[in-house]
Amino acid sequence: MNESISLVLLLCILISMGCGKPTQEHEIEKLIKKLGVKDPSVRRISASELGSIGSEDAVPALLEALKDTDSEVRVSATEALEKIGRDAVPVLMQALQDQDKDIRVSVAMTLGQIGSEDAVLALLEALKDTDSEVRVSAT
Repeated sequence: MNESISLVLLLCILISMGCGKPTQEHEIEKLIKKLGVKDPSVRRISASELGSIGSEDAVPALLEALKDTDSEVRVSATEALEKIGRDAVPVLMQALQDQDKDIRVSVAMTLGQIGSEDAVLALLEALKDTDSEVRVSAT
């Protein structure tokens, strides 16, 4: 009986010290896996949460989420990448060509917020494109 009480006490001590709590890396892994589930609302929320965490470890998965079939997931991924930073600029530049006008606008705003030289140059190129709805929407 004393042995089982000792084990329970040890478990309580470990839990109170933080053992058993998921690490940030574990949370990121879980959210990245959720980007692949069938429900688009789960994918959207996961992308948003990855942005809130702000870890650059999430960048590759969020870049992949820019190709999602659901436009709201793509917008959430774009917003998350804005929070994380500059590593996303090359792919965001390509996303300026997305067929969905809302995505192009979201990407343009994200590039503006990131503000690196490459991002600004991509936006200037988009403004030169007379067929681009980014130009109309961003002004």
